[in-house]
Amino acid sequence: MRFIIRWLSNIKVAIFLLAILILCSLIGSIVEQTDKPINQVLENTGSFSFSNISSFFRFSNVFNNGWFFCLNLLLGLSLISCTFTQQLPSFDFCRSLNFLKKFLETEKFDGSLVFPTNWFPFVISRMSTKNYVLFQKSKAVYASKGLIGRLGPVFVHLSLILILLASLISALGGLLAQEFVPKGEIAYLQNFPSDHLIDNLPIYPIRVNDFWVSHINGLIHQFYTNISSLNDYGKESNSFTISVNHPFYQQQVIWYQTDWDIIGLKCKLNDLIYQIPVTSISTAGKRLWISWLPFSESGSTLFFETLRGDFILPSFTLNESIYAEIGQNLQIISSIDTTILDILTCTGLQVRGDPGELFLSLGFGSLILSTFISYISYSRIWIIKRLDSIQIGGLTNRAKLRFDYHLLNLFDSMPVNAKQ
Repeated sequence: MRFIIRWLSNIKVAIFLLAILILCSLIGSIVEQTDKPINQVLENTGSFSFSNISSFFRFSNVFNNGWFFCLNLLLGLSLISCTFTQQLPSFDFCRSLNFLKKFLETEKFDGSLVFPTNWFPFVISRMSTKNYVLFQKSKAVYASKGLIGRLGPVFVHLSLILILLASLISALGGLLAQEFVPKGEIAYLQNFPSDHLIDNLPIYPIRVNDFWVSHINGLIHQFYTNISSLNDYGKESNSFTISVNHPFYQQQVIWYQTDWDIIGLKCKLNDLIYQIPVTSISTAGKRLWISWLPFSESGSTLFFETLRGDFILPSFTLNESIYAEIGQNLQIISSIDTTILDILTCTGLQVRGDPGELFLSLGFGSLILSTFISYISYSRIWIIKRLDSIQIGGLTNRAKLRFDYHLLNLFDSMPVNAKQ
């Protein structure tokens, strides 16, 4: 067991695991991620055929593979082992008191000074005013400042562990689905963009009560969807309205408005009601919908570009087209009473739930905090009082070449009576 912990706490092992994860993520970014085997994906794109190794590792769905999560788990265990066996003991060592009785010739300090003996009380007072924590044992003094700077690596490890934990929780308990649902229909969201280790969708159905679009200066400004969530008996338990950039949060699930489309027209021909399909076309940078009214052999074509309820019927016999609105009686053929009753729309919905979002935010917050903590210098100063002089030596983890200058500035304003 100790051998395994010692092996996991080795920084070379952590770097090796991180390099493999980066390589796998690079493959996942280059290769299209889909639920199809990778050889089918690349054969469909006209690329070269793949060996059985590629199909075995399922490079077409890297981020949802079991071995990818095992690599993340090993990296997390490596970071935890390194934190408890190396980083925290190092912090405890820096926090412990370390008095020196004399300075050895082999002692290498980042900065050192020698003062007269009568300067001792003023040296202590000066360091106390500069926020140094002082400890004295007989004629030896130990001072430290910026101990929190030694926690920087600990916060880095903690942030990486939280990020890995968040990714694991999101993969196991998260959900992501999207669906186009016609207005007035009841549906279950079940269309996954990609595979997941665990399918975790809301069990309750939804009903799209209404969908509408707002316009400003003739242009589409916003589109809205009113949705009701139903219980097991089909009764409405909650109703809410969503729009673009204004989602709805319910039971740790976020509902987003993504897109919309027109799927047909409800048309009344005499006393019969029909649903007529429409086709979407793009021309001159605009999106149009076109349909055909089958009340004769030649029929009549109509098209529209908004949901405001107006449409155009091109006339091939007259010099101008017919502009009409929903509910207006179209006198195209005298024997057929034609009325467009409604435009059948569908709304694009996306539902997302991420239980690991809190840990992910804490992880990145801890990573940002560790960046600021790492800029805090941790300095240690030893003072030994002799009969003829005071010896001062110090070490720091940052700006080692300027530590001598720091010590000079620390004692640059000694009292005049102390210098005599």
